[in-house]
Amino acid sequence: MATHIPTIGHWYQDIAVHRLFQVIALDEYSATIDIQYEDGEIDELDLDSWSQMTVAESNPPEDWQSLFVLDEEQRLFTDDVITSGSSSDLLTSLEPDSQFGWDEF
Repeated sequence: MATHIPTIGHWYQDIAVHRLFQVIALDEYSATIDIQYEDGEIDELDLDSWSQMTVAESNPPEDWQSLFVLDEEQRLFTDDVITSGSSSDLLTSLEPDSQFGWDEF
């Protein structure tokens, strides 16, 4: 039985199947946990399934960062996000919107 509260970014081992995974997201509204196994496969668990699992906190695998490295073929099909300047420049350029009277509150 899982006695650990899942924490985003932490690695766990499912002792029953000897498989490492990282918690990548928690959704309190739908009571689900998104996990990514060490081979890159992504899965979703509900909290009931989590509570039935036998898990132990674990160290990340040695090559866990390779999960996030894209090869050339994968890069062709990704959307690149391009921003101009730094994010602080974007925030300083914003001005209150007086057209709708929102700055009066």
